[in-house]
Amino acid sequence: MTNEQQFWDWFKKNEAKYFFLHQIDDKVEKERILDGLEEHLHLYCENLFFEVGGHPDQKQDLIITAQGNADFFNDVESLVEKAPQLEHWNVIALKPAVGDDTVVEYNGIKLASETMWFFPLHSEKSKKLGLRVYIENYNPADKDTFLFVTYLILDNLLGERSSALDIGYVEIENLPPIHETLDLIELSKLPRYVKWKKKRATS
Repeated sequence: MTNEQQFWDWFKKNEAKYFFLHQIDDKVEKERILDGLEEHLHLYCENLFFEVGGHPDQKQDLIITAQGNADFFNDVESLVEKAPQLEHWNVIALKPAVGDDTVVEYNGIKLASETMWFFPLHSEKSKKLGLRVYIENYNPADKDTFLFVTYLILDNLLGERSSALDIGYVEIENLPPIHETLDLIELSKLPRYVKWKKKRATS
């Protein structure tokens, strides 16, 4: 029996409690149930994680993610390819893009893609795109948190695969008052810019 099959055999036996996860009010019990899924997923690969979500009374999404670590994308894809037919679940490999207008809040910092801008940074040493991201009211004292939330925004805009494989470097600066006069691009347009850049590179 393969490791993939072991995981899916276990999940099929336990899927009901994850399908009805949104109905559990006890936070301790909910964490215990989620820990069980993580434990069994880590028996397959300890570098993979998951997200469970969806609208109540509809098929739920089980997203298997490598948290942007491209070294384990093959493990994600292998596991998802071996997933059985599950009536109540959409099994998804890697976090998908969720749209151009995305908002993320973490540790007291809330960012919205529609109020962020970027300037592309190109390097002859790398095919990946570098970004200088401009954020209104950016506080350098909270640089690590701002950078973390920015990467979450990029994941939402591009999806986990593109964010990891197409973006090589990110730096942050405060959005200047005269940003309208600068050669900046709205961050919400980044997916189209990445697509254009890749097409140009292969033409």
